[in-house]
Amino acid sequence: MAANSNSVAVAQASGNVLIDSVVYVGLPLWTSESPSSGLTVTYGFMTTPLGPNDADFTVVDFAPLNLTQQAAVRLVYGTSQSLTGLNFVETADVASADIAFGTMDLDGPGTMASTYYDEVTWTAADGVKTLDLKEYVYFDNAEWGATLANPVPGSLGYETILHEAGHTLGLDDTAYTRSLPALLDNTDFTVMSYTETDTYKANFSVLDVAALHYLYADSGSIRAFGLTPVASWPGTASPLAGSVLAAV
Repeated sequence: MAANSNSVAVAQASGNVLIDSVVYVGLPLWTSESPSSGLTVTYGFMTTPLGPNDADFTVVDFAPLNLTQQAAVRLVYGTSQSLTGLNFVETADVASADIAFGTMDLDGPGTMASTYYDEVTWTAADGVKTLDLKEYVYFDNAEWGATLANPVPGSLGYETILHEAGHTLGLDDTAYTRSLPALLDNTDFTVMSYTETDTYKANFSVLDVAALHYLYADSGSIRAFGLTPVASWPGTASPLAGSVLAAV
């Protein structure tokens, strides 16, 4: 989604060490594309491989997400709307989607998933800056294929999808920020941690929620602290070509 803006909003440090431990400082936010509330962010499921404009990027053994994986993505974004004020909408036009999902054989036996970021900015003669953000999320379909094939809430597969969705929203791994106290560096406090606890998470944890509220506080439509309840597991029907479906 390209949009005009006189400035680019990027994730900045809040000064709170707990929030900043999961914030991807310097990453452009979706609100860069529109300063108004109710911003729509589109996502879709690849049928052919897509990726950033990077000569080093390659796709090995691509496959689309299965229906259960697609349903998990819909559920994660459906429960993220109240945390960000963003409106997540599924589209069948994956090439133009803001976020695209697929699977491949990711390099390295320990890599379950990876999110690739692409950004194009240009400035017109009148000084108006145009920004186009794209993100490509790939889940491993080799070593971790069985784990990720049935990502129902409460499973490691679902928590992995939740983790990658966090990256698409501006969250970073605690292993990279290296500022979260060790006592809190686990998934009970943030799904962006690599340290698992006794239960796999089906929702963003408390520090994730606090960081998302901080990052998108100016969107104007964040609701009260907490998660949007989802009454049932969403349907798995794929959108028709050219159609747009609201997230469940």
